[in-house]
Formats: sequence, C-alpha cells, structure tokens
Amino acid sequence: MDAKQTHKAHRVRKAGASAKKKPQNRKNAEKNNPKAFTMQSAQKAERMARRKAELDEKKYHVPMADRTPTTPPPLVVAVVGPPKCGKTTIIKSLVRRYTKHTISDIRGPVTVVSGKHQRLTLMECANDINAMADMAKVADIVILAIDASFGFEMETFEFLNLLQTHGMPKVMGVLTHLDKFKDNKRLKMVKNNFKHRFWTEVYDGAKLFYLSGVENGRYLDREILNLSRFISVMKIRPLAWRSAHPYMLADRVQDLTDPEVLEGNPKANRTVALYGYLRGTHIKGRDLVHIPGAGDYRLSTTEQLADPCPIPDKERKRLDERHKLIYAPMSEVNGVMYDKDAVYIEVKKSKHEERAEDGEGERMLSELQKVHTVTERLASQQFSLFSGTAPVTADSVRRPAVFDGSGSEREDGSEDSVLDSDSNGSGSGSGGAGSADDSEESNDSEESDSSDSDDDIIRRVDASDDDVGDSGAEESDDTLRIAPIHGFSKRVNLMDLVYGSAASEGKPDVAKDGDDNAKSFGRIDDLDLGMLRKLFITSTGDSDEDEDEDEDSADDEDASANEEDATGDFEDLEAGSGTESGSDGEKPDAENMGDTASSEGNGGSSNDAANEFGLPTARVKKLKKKFDRLYDSDADAEEKKDFYQQQKEELQRYVDSTREEMEELADIDYRWAGEYVKVVLDDMPCEFLEGFDPALPVVVGGIANEEGLSLLSIRIKRHRWYPKILKTGDPIVISVGWRRFQTIPTYFMNDRIKNRMLKYTPEHMHCGAAVYGPFVPPGTGFCAYYLRKKHSFGIAATGTVLENSQAIEVVKKLKLTGYPEKIHKNTAYIKKMFNSPLEVARFEGAAIKTVSGIRGQVKKAAGGTGMFRATFEDKIKLSDIVFLRAFHAVPIKKFYNPVTSLLAVTHMRTLAEIRREKSLPVPNKKDSHYKPVVRVAKRFNPLMVPKSVSSELPFKSRPKVIQTTTTKRAVVLDRKERQTAGLMEQISLLHREGKRKQQEKARRQKAEYEKKRQLENDEADARRKRRRKSFFRREGQNQKT
Repeated sequence: MDAKQTHKAHRVRKAGASAKKKPQNRKNAEKNNPKAFTMQSAQKAERMARRKAELDEKKYHVPMADRTPTTPPPLVVAVVGPPKCGKTTIIKSLVRRYTKHTISDIRGPVTVVSGKHQRLTLMECANDINAMADMAKVADIVILAIDASFGFEMETFEFLNLLQTHGMPKVMGVLTHLDKFKDNKRLKMVKNNFKHRFWTEVYDGAKLFYLSGVENGRYLDREILNLSRFISVMKIRPLAWRSAHPYMLADRVQDLTDPEVLEGNPKANRTVALYGYLRGTHIKGRDLVHIPGAGDYRLSTTEQLADPCPIPDKERKRLDERHKLIYAPMSEVNGVMYDKDAVYIEVKKSKHEERAEDGEGERMLSELQKVHTVTERLASQQFSLFSGTAPVTADSVRRPAVFDGSGSEREDGSEDSVLDSDSNGSGSGSGGAGSADDSEESNDSEESDSSDSDDDIIRRVDASDDDVGDSGAEESDDTLRIAPIHGFSKRVNLMDLVYGSAASEGKPDVAKDGDDNAKSFGRIDDLDLGMLRKLFITSTGDSDEDEDEDEDSADDEDASANEEDATGDFEDLEAGSGTESGSDGEKPDAENMGDTASSEGNGGSSNDAANEFGLPTARVKKLKKKFDRLYDSDADAEEKKDFYQQQKEELQRYVDSTREEMEELADIDYRWAGEYVKVVLDDMPCEFLEGFDPALPVVVGGIANEEGLSLLSIRIKRHRWYPKILKTGDPIVISVGWRRFQTIPTYFMNDRIKNRMLKYTPEHMHCGAAVYGPFVPPGTGFCAYYLRKKHSFGIAATGTVLENSQAIEVVKKLKLTGYPEKIHKNTAYIKKMFNSPLEVARFEGAAIKTVSGIRGQVKKAAGGTGMFRATFEDKIKLSDIVFLRAFHAVPIKKFYNPVTSLLAVTHMRTLAEIRREKSLPVPNKKDSHYKPVVRVAKRFNPLMVPKSVSSELPFKSRPKVIQTTTTKRAVVLDRKERQTAGLMEQISLLHREGKRKQQEKARRQKAEYEKKRQLENDEADARRKRRRKSFFRREGQNQKT
C-alpha cells in the first residue's frame, strides 16, 4: 500500500437533474457577493456605465400632468378590423372572461369590471370611415383584429393613420383564423412575417397576440386570459387634446319627447337624453357640445347618476352585486335590453320552473299587460303620505276589525282610520307580539325578507304610554323589547343611533323631519336615544375620543356647530356622576385635559373663536395646510432630485392644488370626469332616433371656445398610398378635433414672400392649404378623406393646423400680352393688353418685358381702348411681343358643411362626379387646347458692302465671284476599259453584299445585347426602388418618433 492513492477528477454534470439544480444554488451569487463579480477592465466598466445611462435616458419622456380623477372612468377599448375577422368573438370572449356572462348579441358599448381598480368599455368599431374617425378620438386601447388567413387589409392601415392623426393610444394586434394553417412550419413563418410588418406600422416591439382556434363560439380561455392580463397591466399615457376637453361616449340613448307632440307631428324635433361616463375635464349645464355626425348643440340639463357599474372597492355583501360586473344597456344582458324608446325584458323559464308560481316581477309585467277600467286602476293604486310609512291603498281607508285570541275586538283608540290601519299593517300599533293576525304577520314577513332582513328596526315599547294598544302586559321604563317593523322602508343603523355618525351630523334637517314623522306614527320616536347611549357608553374617555373622531372627519366650519345636536347630553351610569359636554370645552378628568384642549369643537360655538385670528378652527387648519404647502420645502431633498423628477413633482403639485381648489367649488353645477352623467339635448332632428344604429359610436365632445367660423391655414401632404394627387376646388372631408366637415380647399406654396396657388398638390412634399371651418387650436392634427371612396385606400391626406385667421391672401400668376402700335426711340404705344383706361391706371408703374429681353415700364393710358404709353431701356421693334407678369388674388371659398352621418347625409359632389352621373360631356374650350407651335424661319437680307469699303479690305476679305461650268462631257469607253469597269463593279457588289451581311449580323447582336442590358437595368431599378422605399420608410418612422 506504499503506492500513492489517486483520485478521479470531478466531472461537472452537463445534463440531467443534477445539472438543473446547480443554477438554483447559484441564483443570487452575484447579489450576495458583489465584489467577486466586479469588472476587471476599466473600458468594460465605462461601456457598461454608458449603456446604463443611455437606457435610463430612453426611459425619459416629456412629463405631463396626470389629471386622472380619483375614480377614473372606464377605459375605452376599441376592437377594430375588417369584416369577418373575429371582432365580435373577441368581445364575447373578453366579456365571458371578466364577468362569466354570455352575450348573444353585441350592440353598442359594453362596460365590464376588469379588476379591483379598473373598468373597461368594450366597443366594436364599424367598418365605416366616419365611425373609425370617431372611435379613434376616444379610444384608450385599440385591439387590431387581423385575419391571418387573408393578410393585412386596408381598413387596418386606415385606422392606424387615423390614430396617428388624432392621438396615438396603446395599440395591440390580434391574429385570428390561425387554425386554418395545418403546417407548423408555415404557421411559424406567417406569424413572423405578420409580427415584423405590424412592427413597421406601429413601433418595434408592439404586442401581437395569436388566437389559434374557437371553441363554443369563443376563443380559447388560456389565450383570452393572456390578452386580458396584458390589458390590465397596460399603462395609459394621457393625451393633451382629451385631457383639455370634456367628452362622453354614450352607452344609452333615450327619447324624452312628449308623446302628444309626436302624435301631432311625427317629424318634430326630439328631446334626447344621452347617458355615459364623463371623461377628460369637467362640464356644466348649458355648455356647447358637438356630436360627430349630428352637429353642434347646447346642453339643456346635466345630471349625475349612480354608477351602474361601480368599482368593487369593498367586499360584496349582496347577491345582486354580481349583476353590476357588466353594464351593456343596448345589448341583451340578463334578459334586459334598453332601446331608444323602450325597455325589453325577456323572461325565460326552464322546464322545472314552468309550473312554479310567478315571481313579483312577472306578476308586475302580467298586470301591466292587462286592460283595466278606471275604477280598477284607481283601486290598485297606492301612495304614501309621509316618508317612512306604509303605502295607503283604497282598501285601507276603512280599517277592518281585528280580534285577538280571546275573541274580543282590539281597538287602538285612534280616530284616524288611515293611520291606524297603517299601524296595524306594519305591526307597530299593537302592544304585544302575537296580537296581530297571523296572515298579516306572514305577509309582512314575506315582504321584509328581501329588504329589511339584515337590519331589523329596534323599537322600544313603553308600558306607561297611553297611545299603545291594550295588551295587558306591564313593563318598566328600562325594559327594551326588540321587534321587527317590516312595513317600514327606512333603515336605522344601531351604530349611528348609539355612537353618532359624521353623516348624521352633516344633515340635521333630515333627522328633524324623520323625528316628526316618527312622533306621528310611533316609529323611530319609540327609541329613547339617551337610554340607549346610557347602556353602551361607559366612560368619559370614550365620549371624548368619539367626539374627536367625529370632529376630525368634518370638513367645514358648520360641522362643529352641529356636533352638539348630533352627540347630545348623557349620563354615565357606571361612573355614577354626570359628565356633561360643556360649552367651554373643559373636562373634569385631568388625564384628558391635554387632549381636550388640542381637540377642536368639543363644545359649542365658543371654541370656534378660541384662536387668535377669530376664525373657525377648521378654517385655520385649512389655511395652515395651504401655507405649509406653498412655503415649506426641504432644500436638501430638492438637491438630491434631478431635473426630470423636479419637473414631474412640480406638475403634480400644480394638479393637486387645482384639484383642491375645484373641491371647494363642489356646490357649483359642475359635472366632473369619472362620473356617470345624463345629458339632455333639445331640438334634436328626428332622423337621429329614426336611423339610430348602436354599432355607430355617439360621442359628445365639449367645444367651449371653438364655436366660431374662420379661415384655417393648414399644412397638408398627400398620403403616399393614395394614388391620385389632390385638386384645388374639389370638396374634401376634414376630421379635426371632434368635428368632421366638408370644405373646399385652396392649395398654395409659400415662397417667403407670397402664397402662390397650386392647381394640384405636390406628389411627395408638404404644401399649404386655406379652408373655411370652425376655430381649431394651432398644432392640432387632422386627416382628410372623400365621402365616396374612390380607391382602395381611403385616407387622402394628413396634416396640421397652423393658424386661425380672418383673411388668407393666396395669389396666382397672371400673364398679360400686348403688341407695339407706334415706336418712337425708347418710347412705344402698346395695344391689346388692357381693355380700358381704368385697367391701365391699376397697373401704372408695373414692369414689362419683351421676348427679346428688353425691359420697360407702364406709364400712362393713351386712349379709350386700353392703349398705353410705355418706356423701354432700348428701342424695340414692331415684331416684338410685350409681356406683363402679375399676380391675381384668389378668393377662398367659404364652404362649411358638417358631415351628418348620424342624420341624413348631404354632401357636395365634384364636377366630375356630376358629369358621370348625368352623362354630361366635358366642356370643350378652344383656348384650352394645345396647339402645335409653328415657327417660320426668318430670312435675313444679304449683307451689302459698299465698294469704297470693299476696295480697302484685304484680298481674302473681299467678296469674290467664282464662275464654274456645270456641264459634263460624255466619256466613251473601249472594250478593255468596259471589261475593267465591269470587273470593278462586280468586286464592289461583292464588297457591298458582304458589308450588308456584317451590318445585319451586328444589328442582331446589338439587339440581343440591348435586350440583355434592359433586363439588367430593370433589376437595378427595382433594387434602387426598394432601397429608396426602405430609406424613406425609416425616415418617416424617425419623423414620427
């Protein structure tokens, strides 16, 4: 064993369970020991630091004030796509995922609760350019449905261009019909191609979901779950236009017109109520609003309603809360559907319920359907004289006699039969339990099971009271009897009665009214509040704490004055000594002295003026808080924050201060963002309701300062996918702000001096345009399209509003021609340029020019036919043509036609459309024809040199006359010469023939070569075109970002 023991080297596992466990053991090694993982290279450290700084810099964006209300409205989720791409199925699947409801027919907006603090309003966008434009203005999240089996369609790209114009929300894509691909390799390739094409249009990294199949009319639950999770975590960046304007997406429309008016005139204007969540900023009554597709209207009334789909911020306590997870008035949810003038309720019964007794709702419907006489209808009516009392019917006017168990008649001793019968019906008139009739008790218990079973009202029966019925039972004053009062509809909370409530302190008048009613009917007044407090309040400390909490919860100066009435005076039975809430705010207990002195409002009104300013304590607290917010700042904390954080906090402080100021204006008739409101509009055209389609969005947008009309100077560019250039004078629809209107543009190009009119828009450049329309804030984006879709791509142009102006000067070139009549040295009389001396006077001093380039100036009129005198810098000839270049002002056509797509659509047509519809020929103007230009060669006279001059010229410059003989002499050949000439002719013939063949061969070769070169040039042109398109596409994406 002398040999040294050898050990086998350790082999690290590269596969299997052991290899998988190794990374788990070293999961946080770098975090636990950072020094062991530091970089050894300074260059690498610098690169990593630079990269980290660049990533941090990319996260920065322009800080915007977050004006989201405390209770935000539901996010508008627009599902957009071409027909038959699965939009409705996506909404049904999402509704099923969020609410467990199945909607058979999607009509209009569907609001669902998607989380603890989030709601969504799902709406399918119709395949109409007007509906897409309206939906792009209000959508917070856009789901683009794409049919993978067909490919991208133009509707998708049109909607993306509308989003880029009106404000880009969050966009995600959904690929449908993937189950038609059976080959996995082809499916993977299709997904990759769609993803990169989608990134090109939206942005790199845009989310694209894949829905592989349909089961039971819905997409797979796992895929819809992933989609819903991504929607719930999506961060919405506020858009400037929407944050500054109030708007509402109507989810319910109701006709409030008087039926008598419609009976006399069915086409009369209607009074319409629109319901929906208010978004953006606040709105108030009598504000001016615009409904895209209907026009401008002034609000008649604005009313806040209870939220039909509230956020579940607390634990649900009732079964009927499950119905509030979804709100879709236009769709059929739980058998109830709202229409513009009616409510439809569908009652469905299962087989085992067909023989069961009808419920209360079904009985009400059956009673409504029956036809009754006036007497029967009056007999079935009921009403309440006071709040908190049982309803009075025709049968309860005379009270029937009620007998107890011994058979003797029981009377209340009251002469008011109506009130006594009411007391008997509710069980409060008898002195003891069991004295009422069994049938009445059973009826009362059945009615109270659904309403007051949780909070039965506690009442005290006093044996010494003479008004109580004779029950034969004697009870002491301290004895309490608990009995439910089922007929009483108002609930009383025991905690509020014993300890008091901040809500009850703020409404003393309501409590007083309730006490009066209770004293009349023996309802609430039977409860001795002081006795109840004696039993539950044990010490003065509890009293003080309760009063302190109540006072801290008060927000205004009136709370301290009302606290004494709400709290009351009571005596502590356990302490054995009276403890009174004195008016001076002092307590006998020394331990509570400091707390009492610091608390506000323990006593009466004397404590409100206890401070040195003589103001209420609540007011002083609010002023001190405002002072601290304005002037208190931590200098060290500010130095630690960078510029970006300081700007964000500054904006947030501004928003918070504005919100606090607005809270003080709560009594003003404002409706705030996040509320569910009802707006009433008068004088709405009847076509709005007659042609109402729930699939089309009804948007109510506020236009407080945008009601006037003026000339708009805009910058416009023809869309690169639109095949035709735009022509001046053709009516076009512009969608800007909330409005969509038709106008006649005048295109121009600015050369820094004047605006020169263009007959057509440039092909790849921006140009200016002057249109007539409403006031629009400068910098607002717009898109232009034609009402009648002429080509496959609908968006004709996009641009930006530059300014609002009352006058925009656009000029076009004017070229006048004239001819010389008389010429005298440098002065000439020009004719046929003007028609009257008035026109000449308008152009006095204008610059003119001849074809030969001689410049001149208009002087004075020289006759009544438009002839004028002009001077030139040189003498002109009678054959010259004189030009005058001027600019003529073009009038801007003031045409404004709102697109009433929700009403009867009336629009202006172009001349070409009118000619095509009426088969009219194009007018033939001779002056508009292009004529061939015939230029006659000018013949100049020969140069004549005098003999005296030519004699002195050198010989080579003198004109010479050379005489030649033009006749030829005949040549006669002999035999040998003829043979030689014939041989030469044959040789030349062979040479010419060979040369001809060579030229023919060369031509064929050249043709083949040219053909080959043409193919190469075509390929090169295609490559250059692809490179050019990719370059301009990248440039366009860079300009967007």
